[in-house]
Amino acid sequence: MKRTAILVSVCCVTAASRALAFDWSIKTTQSETVELNSNQFLRTSPAASLGSYSTLTANAEARTPTSRFNIDGDGSFRKYWGPGVEGVPSESLTYGFRARYEQREKTRSDREFVEAEWRQSSAAFALLNELGVVSNVGGFIDRLTGTGGIDRSITPRDSLSLLATSTRTSYEPSTAGTPFTDTLARGVWRHSLNPITSINLSSELELLDYGNTFNTSIQIYRNQIGIDATLSAVLSFRANVGAAYIATERGASTSVIAGVPSTTPVSGSIADWIGDAVLTYRMLKNTTLAINAVQSVGPSVVGSLFKRDSISANITQVLNSRSSLTLSAGINRQISTTSTDFASASASYNYSLTREWLAQLSYRYLHRFASSGASTNIDPLTGTPTVSGTGPADSHSLMVVLTHSYTLLPAGN
Repeated sequence: MKRTAILVSVCCVTAASRALAFDWSIKTTQSETVELNSNQFLRTSPAASLGSYSTLTANAEARTPTSRFNIDGDGSFRKYWGPGVEGVPSESLTYGFRARYEQREKTRSDREFVEAEWRQSSAAFALLNELGVVSNVGGFIDRLTGTGGIDRSITPRDSLSLLATSTRTSYEPSTAGTPFTDTLARGVWRHSLNPITSINLSSELELLDYGNTFNTSIQIYRNQIGIDATLSAVLSFRANVGAAYIATERGASTSVIAGVPSTTPVSGSIADWIGDAVLTYRMLKNTTLAINAVQSVGPSVVGSLFKRDSISANITQVLNSRSSLTLSAGINRQISTTSTDFASASASYNYSLTREWLAQLSYRYLHRFASSGASTNIDPLTGTPTVSGTGPADSHSLMVVLTHSYTLLPAGN
């Protein structure tokens, strides 16, 4: 797996050979976070924990007037202490790299790009980070992704975007989880009705192939229509709505949204609507309100399928040239083998100490409502847990983040 990722990256470097003799820049970012949480893992019997997260990222970029080549690397180490950590993994290391080559044509909107990425993370912490699921799943998840795309202006008012990507997820050791391949192809047509309004049509096909007992295969078809409007200098709106059709072959349940576990392979299909909307309103000169709503269906990092509904609101107030305050609130529903609702609220204060140092102080409240639906919390396709608990739980979090960004080699060399 690692050798394949390196080989793909070398190909990207070869394609970008002309850029290597031109403008290079190298940047790094280091971040240290300390979190005090009353119930980090949303247990029904809460216990406090202290967490420390260290992250290092690096970016090297080569530019020519018409092309760009990027190499990114990152690593993150996470460690927990305290009574709230008893019985769960307390530390993890996640790291990866990405190579991307982009070629621009005569206009900035016309381009082609190829990208390769490899990443390894703890299986237990991958579940925790994405789904909030606490488990003793062992081993590591390896993800190898290849992506390519093209954007073209067909007429002064019409543009077309095509993208294809495929991710192979495997485990170390191989018995730690169910390997699967996630392949997606998407086409988007955009038409400008006038200088402030445009419409979008998108069609997407996602194929999921699992290495489980039944060799399950799932196809997800998504078709949407959308509008993008800049209503005024202070108000903009974007929305997409459509349908998702999901067909399962040799599956372990009759429905990927609310399935019934089965000991024999079954096939079936289901349809539901999907969509997203964003309203951005600049209330005052330094105050911006953003409201987001989403309904989606798709796989998690371990391949278990989820339907997610969410709505959130964010208010950002720029206090001065160095500091800002953000207030957020939201509710979301996560549906798989069970249906679980969450509510959250947070406040964050950001302060630029210098050009290179940024400090942030955040408070977050999170509530999980009692789950409903099936009595099991194990996904029948992958054998992984889908929720950490079925009862109500609360957590209060206080977090301090210190970030240092440094340019090792400025652009122009």
